Amino acid sequence: MKKLLTILLCSTFILGVATGCGKEEEKDTKEPEVQEKSKGKCEVAECMKELNPEMKVEEINEIIGFEGEKAEGTEKYIWQLTEKTKIEAEYTNGKGSIKATYNKDDLKNENVKISLCYDILNHIKEQTYTYEEMVEKLEGVEGNLESYSPTSKMYSWVNKDGQTFRATFSDSLKGKASIVTIR
Repeated sequence: MKKLLTILLCSTFILGVATGCGKEEEKDTKEPEVQEKSKGKCEVAECMKELNPEMKVEEINEIIGFEGEKAEGTEKYIWQLTEKTKIEAEYTNGKGSIKATYNKDDLKNENVKISLCYDILNHIKEQTYTYEEMVEKLEGVEGNLESYSPTSKMYSWVNKDGQTFRATFSDSLKGKASIVTIR
């Protein structure tokens, strides 16, 4: 009888160890990601709202808060705000265009419904939208200004899964979207 009791106790112990019984769950020791602060006076989205393609490099330097680095052999200037964000201005024949690079993870928005974006994409030939009309169609979700030229603006919306919807609004079409894409 003693032998049977010993075998049962050992079996229970082995079964408990094998199935993890009594084992504490490991706590998530991963530290929360801290958003890197901009080196400039503003974050990339805030800076983009204040800039326009008619501005000279000196004016952009003043708004951003430091001098942009000129790319060798070009009229392109880069303001690296954080490791993952920057603003670029390029001048061709005296006309500027401004482009922002965002940290895509910071743009993810659970309110962006990709089904609405596909609806716009599938009907863009029949129905075009101004930026304001596009925001209304997307149930009030504002876009992120990605680029700004003398003739157009491009905005993007990123859903919670990282899918990106982009729309380019052209001055030649009275501010209506001329190109839309989903990636």
